[in-house]
Amino acid sequence: MIPIKVKDAIEASPELNEQLLAAGLGLDWRKFNRTIFDFLARRINRKVTQLAIAQPYLISGKLIVGKDFLEHLIPEQKLSSDDAVAQHLVEQKKLITWISGKTLHSYWNKGEAKETKLNVLLTYLNIPVMEWDDWKSPSSNSHLKFTPVKTVRKNAQQDLIKNYYLGSYHLYYQKSDNSKNLVKAPFVIGIDERGQIFAQTLTEGHPYRSSLIELRDGILYIHCENQVFDEKENHIFNVGNETNPEVLFGVSNTISVKKKQAIGIRNVLVRQKSIFTEKTFVEKEIAFDAVKLNDEETIVLKFFLQQTVNLINSQHCCPLSVLKEKVK
Repeated sequence: MIPIKVKDAIEASPELNEQLLAAGLGLDWRKFNRTIFDFLARRINRKVTQLAIAQPYLISGKLIVGKDFLEHLIPEQKLSSDDAVAQHLVEQKKLITWISGKTLHSYWNKGEAKETKLNVLLTYLNIPVMEWDDWKSPSSNSHLKFTPVKTVRKNAQQDLIKNYYLGSYHLYYQKSDNSKNLVKAPFVIGIDERGQIFAQTLTEGHPYRSSLIELRDGILYIHCENQVFDEKENHIFNVGNETNPEVLFGVSNTISVKKKQAIGIRNVLVRQKSIFTEKTFVEKEIAFDAVKLNDEETIVLKFFLQQTVNLINSQHCCPLSVLKEKVK
């Protein structure tokens, strides 16, 4: 089993608890499923990667990795120094799985903990190496008092969202592959059991939930995270001072799946009179030449057809000389 001292410290981590609250996942670790532990593992792995780059001895000394890690991490490469290993990690620019959600889930369900995985958790907690043995000792019964992170303070902007923008919406946007299809997805702005505002939607079958939602100067910002993979979407809607919004216009930005390029997408939100249920929280596609549509779909489709640009696709970086040739 994972030592109680380590377990309590992870559960009391301000960073993890803030992210759990922001994602609307609660703070009861006893109820967390595999998906939530995947969510936690991604955040632990990000920080451990940063610390490993700054402290390469964690890798060279095989403190947070197994014997075969370097062979799997850098196949066909000959890196002889700690600095070279750290530099390679920087150049990878991808999340390294020091510990998996499956492993975390097992540890919180009385599974046996491996030495290197405990070291990963201690690295995340910023515990000095010379103190690791004490933290991992079965005789160490020091319990940390679990203090949940305080919820976000009430403010006028949050109150405006609660008063005017809560509800179920249909989110419309043109498919990012530039095909002649609109996506019609469910989009909910609600309040969780702790009184915090959240948003959730679907994108190509993947659930997204807000990590931050705020109203500033008449602009509604909704930052969402994929609840399955390490991906994000940001939605920005022009709401002004409207107190009875039925249709919201804005844009979202994300990364295209196939080309891995930044894209901007025109968004339209249409408020619904009924609240979505699990069965109605589904998305669909509407072809540009579709004829059998309801009134709402017909109006929104005509709006998109009248726009000159619904998608902005970025290009890869290049020298100024190449850009000069492109704009001749």
